[in-house]
Amino acid sequence: MNARRALLLATVSLLLAACGISTDDAPRAIPASQQRQLGVDTDRNVGAATGTGRVYLLTPEIAGRAEGLVAVARDVDETPIALLGALFEGPNSTELSRQLRTALPTGIELLDARLQGGMLRVDVSASMLLLSGQVLVAAVAQIVFTGSDVAGVRSVKIVVDGADQQWPAGNGDLQSTPLTVYDFPGLVQSSQPEFPAIPSPPA
Repeated sequence: MNARRALLLATVSLLLAACGISTDDAPRAIPASQQRQLGVDTDRNVGAATGTGRVYLLTPEIAGRAEGLVAVARDVDETPIALLGALFEGPNSTELSRQLRTALPTGIELLDARLQGGMLRVDVSASMLLLSGQVLVAAVAQIVFTGSDVAGVRSVKIVVDGADQQWPAGNGDLQSTPLTVYDFPGLVQSSQPEFPAIPSPPA
């Protein structure tokens, strides 16, 4: 009887040990399918979009908090047409439930997007001209940040039906030159947690 009990205990111990998570003795590569980009919403458990492509949406409107952009994932080719096309489609149902928004007008069309020597030329329909003020700044920023995520893009030039336009930078000043993400400082939310305050030295 004691021998049978000892055998049963040994079997249970082996099964429990097999279920444990072993530690690694050395660094190991994480498979691409399990990797995440910092600052990108890829929470599959709540039905959010997945993929390595990123588009930029507006954060929820909260009184007393400045408007910002947040990157969300899209399962599309990382080409100008695909990424900007996904941006122009707006937030998905999960993102809407989280109150993420877009400043781009309803019905706006992406007519063309071509990379020319580091500058991405984005041609949009005339509905973009219906925007003004901070809404226009936010819409322009969404296009600039999303376009700048394409490999090789250093600046973004937005035209309307093929015609050049002036667009506001983050400070509201109109620019006739191509825009970069640096024209909109502090607009994108960081995924980096805030550092704790440095304690004061003892008196």
